[in-house]
Amino acid sequence: MNLSDVFKFTQGLGQKGHQIGRKVGDAIELLTLGMISLEENLMPFLVIEDGVEGATTAKHKVEFSFYNLNAEGIPTKEPSDLFGLIECKKVGVEVTVKQNFKQWKNKAANKKSFHLTNGYDFGIAPRGLNIKWKIKTTGELNEENNLKVTVIKYEDKVEVENIDYRFSVVENNQILVALTVNFELVVLSPSQNLSQIDDSLSKCVILSIKKIEDNNVKEIKVDDSLPGPQTPEKAKQASFVSLDVRKKVLGRFDKTEDKSFISILVIGESSHWEEKSRSMVRLCNDHNLTIPDEILVYLFATFLEEFGNDYQNKITKTNFRDDAIVRELISQIIEHFDSKVLQDMETENFVSFKHSVEGTSNRVIIEEMED
Repeated sequence: MNLSDVFKFTQGLGQKGHQIGRKVGDAIELLTLGMISLEENLMPFLVIEDGVEGATTAKHKVEFSFYNLNAEGIPTKEPSDLFGLIECKKVGVEVTVKQNFKQWKNKAANKKSFHLTNGYDFGIAPRGLNIKWKIKTTGELNEENNLKVTVIKYEDKVEVENIDYRFSVVENNQILVALTVNFELVVLSPSQNLSQIDDSLSKCVILSIKKIEDNNVKEIKVDDSLPGPQTPEKAKQASFVSLDVRKKVLGRFDKTEDKSFISILVIGESSHWEEKSRSMVRLCNDHNLTIPDEILVYLFATFLEEFGNDYQNKITKTNFRDDAIVRELISQIIEHFDSKVLQDMETENFVSFKHSVEGTSNRVIIEEMED
């Protein structure tokens, strides 16, 4: 699995993973809501952030649900009137202490100040190739507070390249070591960020300078960036909601030709979803849609340009309802991509939401868009 391009953009924002991850989730919901709103005939039936009831009697909070209307023209929220639900899920990159670094730290010789050790090294290697890089650093700074990072490249276990990088560092700086999907190793200084790399990434190691004293690095931390370790749990959650609610509404767990009720899953950062998780949601959901990374990145960049430093607080469904500027921005973003925002996981074709009536039954239809 590759690291998502969304991670490339958000890593440089300096926020904790769960904080920015929540905003990425909100962005997925905003784009989905924007796509729903393109079909005006669906909007009267829409309920946002409601608990839909399953056969277990459990209430499942989903982002969007669609109910038939009562005499006053208001969605009933009765299970028998539910004809569609949409859940939104994303699994971001988990930045966690590198296992190799944990082992290094636990050795008696490395429990002292970092500059008094023999230094720390780790390897990066792409799968399926006889190429490996060894990255090493020690804690002694020169007069310009420059830290040396040495990168040695091996091919077929033979050293073919040896490069010393020098980075001026202060406490809490980060040095990024990234491997692209095209097998290029990139080492970035504290003033650079991942979004400056054109290619997508397969790996990223973050070396943080935690403490400097007397021109020496006393403490470092080394983190790995893992693509979506919680994906199987998210897939299970979405699958169970579909099964439980379908059983309540249609009287059966299995997907059926009866589309008077359908379950839809919208996924962000889809590169983090391995095949077994994809198979799980394919089996249980009527439709599984993804939003390409480039659209999410474009949304963040657009909101940043419009709202400045407060832009993330604007990325909410409440603001979509209450703030005309937010609604207009979402409309502009969708228009920028010619409404090609939602992509079917199976066919990779772009789709839109449509409303139809069969007899007296309202339906949510997923319709493929023309190229």
